[in-house]
Amino acid sequence: MGSSDASAIDYDLRAESETAWITIDRPEKRNALDLEGWRALRGAVDRASEEARVAVLAGAGDAFCAGDDIATVAGLESEADVRALADCLHDGLYGVERAPVPVVAAVDGPAYGGGFELVAAADLAVATDRAAFALPETTIGAYPPYAADRIGAICGRKRLMELALTGDPVDAATAREWGLVNRVVDEGDLAGAVADLVDRILDAPAPATRLAKAAVARSLADGGERDRIAGGFARVATSEDCRDAARAFLDG
Repeated sequence: MGSSDASAIDYDLRAESETAWITIDRPEKRNALDLEGWRALRGAVDRASEEARVAVLAGAGDAFCAGDDIATVAGLESEADVRALADCLHDGLYGVERAPVPVVAAVDGPAYGGGFELVAAADLAVATDRAAFALPETTIGAYPPYAADRIGAICGRKRLMELALTGDPVDAATAREWGLVNRVVDEGDLAGAVADLVDRILDAPAPATRLAKAAVARSLADGGERDRIAGGFARVATSEDCRDAARAFLDG
């Protein structure tokens, strides 16, 4: 097991359970991801697809993932900067969605922005009763690209619009009711509940679980996701409104 100072993504292959635990380990930033973090996350998912039968996504400390590191957003200046971030987001989120192995999100604490989208991209999710879910991007002049593509089909259009337009959080029970998570457990029961779900997946032969995952991923794909993300970011991420809001967030 080890982590990179640059990426703060910890990869732990638990060979006895054929499971790879991928932990976002930036608790001082509430596990927000910068460009290197998104790249390392995608690399960890790719590695898990080769070495394990199931991958688990988790966050260190008292948050799952606060989404993008706002300092990264505030620093966007050129079209090349926007494209780099858009590509990292695409590769990270759609990499989780389309990974050959089932991916389970273990959610304890806030899952905001890109963290919310990681939960949505995962195949299954277990959340504690202190988890919270929000899409606050519009409050800093940005928008949630993966959510715009996918979460309407998961939660329904009206619920997606409420999340995206207000930025208000919902609790774990509501997220379960809306179909974003599968199970809600007490804080101390998260590891056991995830292990139970992983064991149930491992009861089935690996070729069957991989085929089921691939079939669902094919039903979601349309091939235009990367360009939509890049186009959306180009319109909003370098605007003065977005920069000002991001700087105000950092200063606050």
